[in-house]
Amino acid sequence: MNKKMNTEDKVRFEAMYLEYQEVLRKIAYKNDVPPDYIDDVVQDTFVAYAHYKYDLDLPPQRKKMLLTRILLSRCMDYHRKMRHMAMEEIEVEDMGENNYFTGFHSQSLPDFVVSKERCQAILEEIDKMPENWREVAVLKLIEGRPTREVCEILKISEKACYSRVSRIRKYFEDLFKRDNWP
Repeated sequence: MNKKMNTEDKVRFEAMYLEYQEVLRKIAYKNDVPPDYIDDVVQDTFVAYAHYKYDLDLPPQRKKMLLTRILLSRCMDYHRKMRHMAMEEIEVEDMGENNYFTGFHSQSLPDFVVSKERCQAILEEIDKMPENWREVAVLKLIEGRPTREVCEILKISEKACYSRVSRIRKYFEDLFKRDNWP
């Protein structure tokens, strides 16, 4: 994962950025990302594309589809972050026994994963996974691709995909239950 882009790839990546950034900005705007945050969401999209070393030679439609999926995920992350920040503004003592902040077991998984530190820790855990788990985690759980598409990309059966997703989720559930986990 630490291998840097060569000069030719940098030029191609910059060309891809110039080609798709405007349409991604429009999609982010249509997904209710405020104008002040659109650049951040679009930049995060391209950073994710580079980080996971997606092929720069994908056909234009596939490249656009992949960038759009990553962007939509970043839009959801933005809205979760804003919802989480709004929840923090509510006085905890006014929430009584239904306190949202009492621990993981009272929260849904998406709400638990909101903080930047937790997201970074999850990405680090994914990077440590065996390659066959890591590929499924990125495509299915992070990017939200349909199972059929994940199977086509990885050339695996749906049963294998479901099995890996199940194991990955179990792994994270066990990890989240640890007291010292972020």
